[in-house]
Amino acid sequence: MQFPEWMQCVLSETTAALEGVQEGDAEKVVAMILSAPRIFVLGLGRSGLILRMFAMRLMQIGLRAYVVGDATTPAIGAGDLLIVLSGSGRTETVLLLARKAKDYGAHVLAITGSSEAPLAQLADMGLVLPAPSPKAVSSEGDDLAAYSRLPLADAFEQAASICLICIGAMLAAQCGQDNAAMMRRHANLE
Repeated sequence: MQFPEWMQCVLSETTAALEGVQEGDAEKVVAMILSAPRIFVLGLGRSGLILRMFAMRLMQIGLRAYVVGDATTPAIGAGDLLIVLSGSGRTETVLLLARKAKDYGAHVLAITGSSEAPLAQLADMGLVLPAPSPKAVSSEGDDLAAYSRLPLADAFEQAASICLICIGAMLAAQCGQDNAAMMRRHANLE
């Protein structure tokens, strides 16, 4: 395939995942974020990169956001929110840390590709982006190519990124933060 065909493939698979988000779930995510004194984000690999961008947006909106694993991240505690992004919802390290956060009294929001995923089951709330995950598909013995034409089923990550951009915009609007206000919090040691 050439670029235009790949572009249409990406847009089609990503749109299908985004349209699969249950009505009202994004609004529940916004409410959960706004009710937390501090927000922690956790993801491995590409999911971690997407959440790093989201944590930056939360900070620019004026919320207290931290990336799990960074040297400057404080201890999580009761009432805090841990947002976890995992396409498969089965990554062992992510599951271990989500359980640990709950042990400390934090709430867990899971963004996964399936409501049946172990991560979705242990979370206080789940937001499902129904898109194939290489780990979930391979663990079930299926052929990933039957679900997606994109390398390693990229649609979940693309949909997660767009979903979190939309949630960031919803949060900014609810918090009364326009571009000028957010630019005042934008990094200036560049």
